[in-house]
Amino acid sequence: MLRYEAPLVYHLLRIVAPRHIRFEPEWEVVKAVCDASDDPSLRKPKFHRYLEEYRQHGVFCHRAKRLTPSRLAYYESVRRRKIAQFVARHREELTALSREVRAQGQKPRPMMDFVQEILKKRE
Repeated sequence: MLRYEAPLVYHLLRIVAPRHIRFEPEWEVVKAVCDASDDPSLRKPKFHRYLEEYRQHGVFCHRAKRLTPSRLAYYESVRRRKIAQFVARHREELTALSREVRAQGQKPRPMMDFVQEILKKRE
């Protein structure tokens, strides 16, 4: 759910969680990162049910849903929209970071690098 409905939170978890072959961060880490986020998806009862299930069983699903092409398209559209909203809210910061990089004569980096820098500044 986090990967598609809260992509920036998922990205932060990938950075914060220890590197393992299988990505399964501790329940407390997931809860702490999600509590710090202002993403409305993480306030829904559906998310709290999933989080409680994750606490009890880890990465396990009682009733797995097959990722059909239509579901994938839906989740990708949610992911793109949320990232676009984040970028729109922080456009000035992203533009300033991009200008700094170009002024230093460096090659521009992918957008997620700039997003990471914004998130680091907020800590």
